[in-house]
Amino acid sequence: MAAITLAIRNVWRRRERSLLTLVGVLLAVGTFVAMVSLAEGMYQRVSLELDGRAVDVYVLPKTAAPLPTGPVGTIGLTSDTINVGWLKRISEIDNVADVCPVVRSQWTGQRGVIMALGVEPEKWRLFMPALETVKGDRELRPGNVILGQGLAEAEKLDVGSEIKHSQTVYTVSGIVRAGAGFQDYFAYLPVQDAYATTDGRGASEIWIKVRDVHRVREVIRRIEGFKIPGVQVLSREDYLGSANDYIQYAWYLQFAISAIGVLIAITAAMNTMLMSTYERMREFATLRAIGATRSTVVSMIVTESVILSMSGGLLGIVFGVVGSGLLNRAMVVILQLSFPLASITISLLIQAVLLSLLVGLVGAAIPSILVWRLQIISGLRWE
Repeated sequence: MAAITLAIRNVWRRRERSLLTLVGVLLAVGTFVAMVSLAEGMYQRVSLELDGRAVDVYVLPKTAAPLPTGPVGTIGLTSDTINVGWLKRISEIDNVADVCPVVRSQWTGQRGVIMALGVEPEKWRLFMPALETVKGDRELRPGNVILGQGLAEAEKLDVGSEIKHSQTVYTVSGIVRAGAGFQDYFAYLPVQDAYATTDGRGASEIWIKVRDVHRVREVIRRIEGFKIPGVQVLSREDYLGSANDYIQYAWYLQFAISAIGVLIAITAAMNTMLMSTYERMREFATLRAIGATRSTVVSMIVTESVILSMSGGLLGIVFGVVGSGLLNRAMVVILQLSFPLASITISLLIQAVLLSLLVGLVGAAIPSILVWRLQIISGLRWE
């Protein structure tokens, strides 16, 4: 307790220097939280999205990135499609329970680009069982479109509203929600209408549901045996893993950018503690002379550094949450997305707290070594 009391007193005694260190840590931790929240949010939404689908096997073009959101900016964007003539052969494979062609297209909305998903009316509930009807019709009908609740709120649309894509006007016949993933930000329409919006090209993906999930690999091998040109066949786990690869690279990039601020914060903390240590060498030697142990004196330095870094870190988390919202809005506008990306998760907050603690401990490392090696006589003579 004595070490904590003395550390707090010294922090308050050098308020200007302590404030500068606190601001450095605040900016570093805030930048980390804001940047990494984009990758965290994407990972969380992708996982929830795939958990909300009853799809066991995906067939998609090799040039398409396996992202359940469809293209994000230019990531995953491809014009390649799959010939729907393969649907019959795939459906005849033993253990295949159902097959559904999916057509993705991008529509221009009031807020940004709307991801439209064309599916077979009689099968879309089978493959997306998490969807719950909020308003209006629950069945897909020609000329109509059903919106996810998040998309409807963002675009300020309701049942009976009209959406124009190209030269076709669609009527909003229903609103659905899933409460997870990206399903709340899709527009759903019959696959035949979707073919018309893409000039009759083939399917963007083929979703497959199997009877026995333990024999998924057998189904994948059979489909690969068809030698369908330009496609890849992925299980649910493969699809999630490939999607996570893109998210992981984004996480590395964002972490690398925020790491610059972290290094600056560590340097600032270490500089502050070194200056404070050199100014107080006589004080430390006096404490040693009257009976304080090396560990007691070192604990004062470590405690002071940790108090500064943790205070800055907690304020940085608040700054990061605010910055995450602004950065998320900027990404939505720049990439013309209809759905939010960033998400502040518990794991991200824990990482931010641990990062703050790390800054404090590393910042106190060299000063602690100097004080530990300090000889009482030389310390008392320190100028």
